[in-house]
Amino acid sequence: MMKTLIVMLLLVATAASAAERDVSTADWHESAAVAALFQDAGVEGAFVLFDVTEQNMQGFNLRRANQRYAPSGTFNIAHTLIGLSTGAVASLDEVVTYRGGDQRVDAWERDMSLREAFTLANDAFYQTMAREIGPSQMQQHISALIYGNREFGSTLDPFWEEGILHISAVEQVRFLSLLVRDALPYPRELLSTVRELMLLESGENWQLYGDTGWENAPEAGVGWWIGWLQKDGRWYTFALNMDIEEPADANERLSLGKASLQALGLL
Repeated sequence: MMKTLIVMLLLVATAASAAERDVSTADWHESAAVAALFQDAGVEGAFVLFDVTEQNMQGFNLRRANQRYAPSGTFNIAHTLIGLSTGAVASLDEVVTYRGGDQRVDAWERDMSLREAFTLANDAFYQTMAREIGPSQMQQHISALIYGNREFGSTLDPFWEEGILHISAVEQVRFLSLLVRDALPYPRELLSTVRELMLLESGENWQLYGDTGWENAPEAGVGWWIGWLQKDGRWYTFALNMDIEEPADANERLSLGKASLQALGLL
């Protein structure tokens, strides 16, 4: 079963590897309304919205949208898929024993399930799971998912925070567009399970999904908010990244992201 899955992943990667990473100006619409939001907030960052149906992108700061950064906590989406598909964790609710040691977040220092770990962005849990996955399988899946630069490196310490794995906002929205369309070569039930972990809010005919990341937290670094809006039967994937100079700036990720969706007429 696992061998078949790896073959499928590699076939998808081969078929898609010819696609260019960067979005050209011909593929992009710069939104003055979103630009004004970032400028008014005094934030250095980028926002990308991908209309999955129309296959077009718009947002703010094309140059930065094509620049790669560490995915930090947003890698937990792919990491969860990899962990469940390889059997490193049997289910979302299997409780994994905490291996001890001081963590930067006290709430991480206990036994917990994958479901809880995703909600808490628990690096300690995901590091334990990465060791169960192993470097060979980790590299195979990252490469096959065409995740960012696909450069995993040689350590299973939190490479998604401090390693050489990097991804751009444009690559984030493309990855998410495959996830929402069941276009990743994993069982549909597994894809659906991971998607539901990301549900944040819902209303009449719409659902908002998202996940955050913060490189070098709680110090200065790059913050992420990525996800998608499902509205009236259509999907819009999005990715925001921004410079975080002090902890209070982290709150801007969601507020500025939601304001950007509103400015584009989607929320």
